[in-house]
Amino acid sequence: SHPALGAASRSRSTVEAPWKFEVPDGDRSLAFGSFDNLIRLTDDLQKADSQVDSIVHRIERQFIEVDPKADFKVKSQRQEKPFMDYLKAWQWDEAKYPKSRSISENLTLLMSVVTKLDEEARNKTAQYSDLKTARGNIAKKDGASLTNRDLVDVLTPDVVKMTGSPADDFIYTDHLTTVVVICPRGSDQEFLASYMRYTENVVPMSARKFQGMDDKEGNTLWRVVMFRSAAENFKKQCREKRLVIRDFDYSEEGYKKLKAQREQVEEAVRRQHGLIQDLYKAAWSDAMVAWVHVKAMRVFVESVLRFGMPPRFASFIVAPKASSTAAARKAIAEVLSRGGGAGPAGEKATAAEGQDDEDDYPYVSLTFVPFNAPRS
Repeated sequence: SHPALGAASRSRSTVEAPWKFEVPDGDRSLAFGSFDNLIRLTDDLQKADSQVDSIVHRIERQFIEVDPKADFKVKSQRQEKPFMDYLKAWQWDEAKYPKSRSISENLTLLMSVVTKLDEEARNKTAQYSDLKTARGNIAKKDGASLTNRDLVDVLTPDVVKMTGSPADDFIYTDHLTTVVVICPRGSDQEFLASYMRYTENVVPMSARKFQGMDDKEGNTLWRVVMFRSAAENFKKQCREKRLVIRDFDYSEEGYKKLKAQREQVEEAVRRQHGLIQDLYKAAWSDAMVAWVHVKAMRVFVESVLRFGMPPRFASFIVAPKASSTAAARKAIAEVLSRGGGAGPAGEKATAAEGQDDEDDYPYVSLTFVPFNAPRS
């Protein structure tokens, strides 16, 4: 949509009926000081427009990433409204940007606030990303092969037999230890026939398969008991025979700690998700309010530079369909020509469609794209 001086014909089906964009003028106009200040403001406002544009759309994308059904509403002057309702009823916020202050001073304040909003959103986004990374690092890898899964999630207290007897699945003493071996598909029989000869001090007949643990690739999970002094050489021999060794010490206490840690991180992610949703909602609203005020400042400055003093102009928002910009320009040209406007605006628009250059038209024209992130 285009905040623009002038109006479009209401009979045009390709153009939504324009609505007034109440930029202060006349006796209630904005303060700017000297003509030189206006020249400087032209560049300053264009830069600010571009910066706030980027910030608004970055927050928009971030909001949609955490909430695909994000509801974008604007809270301004003690009222919360859907964006289009806010825009159609827009009024200069005298409390935030008093007209007694110069445009330059209001712009400095506005950019300071928007920059802080952006920094806070970036910092909270980084914290949220770190939490999600931490969750991913300790999360269960369901469906992964035995070679990649965390064995804490495979060899859990409900499947491991630990009664303090020689029949336990894992034996740990001052002299004995238990090594976990993964046998690729089809290698079980060869492993069973030869593992006791891999090195000295392997406990005979101690190889035991964990039943029901085979993965989708056919890998099987075993344990072998041996003297601690034999463990490293046994592992080396296994690797040479293309068996996979997993360094794993079974601990019911370790499993409980990991489970508690996962629950804590999951709760932290849920809590941060809610906080960041609220932050994005508020930050987007505040940044959008600031952006519309920047557009209003630009309309005012460009109008005074183009049409002179005292500041007397009318500004409107026209929202043509994407394929109908040329038709909208032509409609505006017809209305202005009947009202005494100068210049072949319709012809200019056809040649310069899609550009944001008010010098191409006998009126001030600014492009405004409030949303650009894809929605699911």
